[in-house]
Parts: sequence; C-alpha cells; structure tokens
Amino acid sequence: MPRQQDSNPIPYGALQYYQIHYIIEGAVAPNSEMFLAKCEPISKGYFRNKKVVDIRWWGSGRLAEILQADKELKEMLKAILPQEGEIRIDPVDDHIRIYGKWKHEDDLKFNAKTFDVIERIAYHIQKLKGTVTKKNNDNPQF
Repeated sequence: MPRQQDSNPIPYGALQYYQIHYIIEGAVAPNSEMFLAKCEPISKGYFRNKKVVDIRWWGSGRLAEILQADKELKEMLKAILPQEGEIRIDPVDDHIRIYGKWKHEDDLKFNAKTFDVIERIAYHIQKLKGTVTKKNNDNPQF
C-alpha cells in the first residue's frame, strides 16, 4: 500500500528566521539578576506615521537603571528600534547575551547603527562587572 503524504509536513533543517546574538564573555552567575534588562520603545502614531518618542528599560537589576540614565544611548535607540523592534539582555552562567527580535532571512543584514548601540550597552555591562580598564573608563570610544 502506498504511503499517504502528510498535508502538514514538519519543517526539517534550517528555518527562514534568525536572531542575531552579541555575546559578552565572563562569569556572572552570582549576580545574574543584576544584568537582566529589556528595552521597550514608547511610540506615537500609527503605521507610516509611527515614531519612537521615548525608551523604557525594564529589569530587576542595576543595569536597567544605568541604561535608562544614558541619554545618548536613548537617542541612538530611537533611531534603530523601528527596525529592530526590541533589545534584550540575558545573563547566562558564563556570558551575557544581547539580542533583538527574530528576523526573516530576507531582512537579515548588518546595521552599523545597531552595532554602535550594542557596543555602548556592552560598555555599560563591562563597567558594571568591573572589567573596564581605567583608560577606557575615562574616555569611552563610541
């Protein structure tokens, strides 16, 4: 008897959606809650006229407070969040990951402005961890 073809096949192999993760190495296990944060855009308008007017960082630790206080970071985020949608920071035992929303493979491209934002967030994380050198602490390169 011939085998019936499934009308709802399960996809195997690579999917068409990706998520870019930026990794900051270094153990954070004892203070992991301090590094948990999520960026939420506050927008105004609808559809084509929708604009990000403010940024709100949520988190249970000190990192969210530090990121919320950085006014330059806030302006940088206003420019990229309409495309990125969100930015999250999650601590894991031996690293911290910074990532955005899932993207379709057709929309997967490198954005230099997003990388600048991630680099600034990573600087704040390293400073909070106490691993930024004195030279970089006085004059960060952004």
